[in-house]
Amino acid sequence: MTYKAWTEGGNLQSVRHDYVDGPNGAVSMPAKVSGASWNIREDGGHAPRIKVVPTGKAVAHCLLKEGDDRVLDQQKGAAGQPVTCSAQR
Repeated sequence: MTYKAWTEGGNLQSVRHDYVDGPNGAVSMPAKVSGASWNIREDGGHAPRIKVVPTGKAVAHCLLKEGDDRVLDQQKGAAGQPVTCSAQR
């Protein structure tokens, strides 16, 4: 599964994503972000989720995509507001 975050008009302040970490099960981790875009491929498990917080008045976007490129969720936030994408599989 691909987790993707990006902003328009600013940068990413923070990204937190939920994924499956082997024997530990589902975990929620803050990502190391810099600039206006971030993405990673992880095992999303049954309930993948990503929360994106932009800097200033930037507009945040998030996307959850299956390995076959099928989009599970895509959202666009309001200016300066966090946005969350989630799915049940």
